[in-house]
Amino acid sequence: MEDGSLQTMLLALCAGTSVALLAYTLARTLMGARAEARQYRSLGRPASSPLFKLLRPPARALSFVLARVSARVEMATGRPAEKSFLLAPRIWAEKQLRSASYPEGVSADEFLGMVLLGGICGGLLGALFNLRMNFNAIILIFALGGMYMPLLWLRSRVKARRDEIRRGLPYALDLLTLSVEAGLDFTQALARIVKKLGPGPLGVELGQTVRDIQLGRTRAQALRELSRRVDASELNSVVSALIQADELGSSLGPILRIQADQMRTRRSQTAEKLAMEAPVKILLPLILFIFPTIFIMIFGPIVLKLMTR
Repeated sequence: MEDGSLQTMLLALCAGTSVALLAYTLARTLMGARAEARQYRSLGRPASSPLFKLLRPPARALSFVLARVSARVEMATGRPAEKSFLLAPRIWAEKQLRSASYPEGVSADEFLGMVLLGGICGGLLGALFNLRMNFNAIILIFALGGMYMPLLWLRSRVKARRDEIRRGLPYALDLLTLSVEAGLDFTQALARIVKKLGPGPLGVELGQTVRDIQLGRTRAQALRELSRRVDASELNSVVSALIQADELGSSLGPILRIQADQMRTRRSQTAEKLAMEAPVKILLPLILFIFPTIFIMIFGPIVLKLMTR
């Protein structure tokens, strides 16, 4: 009996220790995730997800291998460095990632590695399907689909961030107009607006512009850098108007008010356009999913009665 009770106590102690260690590990992981989320939120970026933490090391390794292979090919063919095979895709990826504020902390090289990793995973999945279907082209289709998935993800992130900046831009211009007309300097007014906007994308970008001006850049240079980072048409027009007013020595208040009115008009026109597109977009699911169900409900009993006669 004593041996049995001793074994029971040891098992209970081991189980309790295991549960305590598991709880401690989960608590540490949760605390680390919260700290990382706060850090990324302060920068206006989403916290890195576990999927990207898993994909980043192989993507980084693949990007390194891709760069080495490209360098070997360029050396063998005698191509200069400014005409590298990876230069144009890397410049495009850097531009898009900068517009999305580097989501998940992904660099341009890691993104190219993810595109290559998606193509490899898609090709392997297509090879598995090809064992059953015996259709070789499906490997290429799946590989291209896997390579397109990171591009689709990045495009959605860029669009979401630009849309959020567009939504907050009229409000920011109104605040900037009131502050400038009240007698504040442009940089001081911009710094006050950054505090009002908070950690959103527009607040982060305007805060970076304020820091650029404080570090010694001219207002035109800081505004051009803002336009280059965001690359949104509405913000580009505002930046062009501000730079032109700065060069001509015009008052900023009326120009900012005109820009804010134009932003509201453009936003209302965009809303009307989306509202007019809604009936056309709903037509396909209406025909494919709703109409057949209605026809079955209406004509189903009639067909059954006719079949039972």
